[in-house]
Amino acid sequence: MALALGCLSPKKIYHEIKRYEEQFGANDSTYWLVFELMWRDYFRLVMEKHPKNFFMQNGIQNNVKWNLKHSVLDLENWKNGKTQNDFVNANMLELKYTGFMSNRGRQNVASYLIHDLKLDWRLGAAYFEEMLIDYDVSSNWCNWAYIAGVGNDPRNGRAFNLDKQVKTYDPESKYRKLWLEK
Repeated sequence: MALALGCLSPKKIYHEIKRYEEQFGANDSTYWLVFELMWRDYFRLVMEKHPKNFFMQNGIQNNVKWNLKHSVLDLENWKNGKTQNDFVNANMLELKYTGFMSNRGRQNVASYLIHDLKLDWRLGAAYFEEMLIDYDVSSNWCNWAYIAGVGNDPRNGRAFNLDKQVKTYDPESKYRKLWLEK
């Protein structure tokens, strides 16, 4: 949150990571922290280049054909963790109760809203803007556009295989049990 609010600079984080790596060695966690800092900066640059387009349905792509549903019920169920997918539900309940969700969770629930529910990706981006305590305009809208296939990825959207995600990230159902038993 301190990063999103400008209380902590990305340069400071980067140099602290490098100092840590000099003392203890690099690892997967330090790699991914630097990787995500670079994505954050990249999204800020892209948002500067296309300040209005990332709020449009086709983002920075002009060749997207949408077949959207307009289901208020599906959107409300997604927001309230009442979909047909318990992994999505657990993530959405964490967001609802804490204002936080992991990056992996954000990608999974975005993919579900866009590719499974067939809802306008901007509804999800706007909801995250409302709910996230670590909200950042560029990171949020560019990530949603990326998953929807209207951002910088030349592929036509990032549909996540949620069964595979569950097997990889919550094989023993610990995360789902934590949030779904509330």
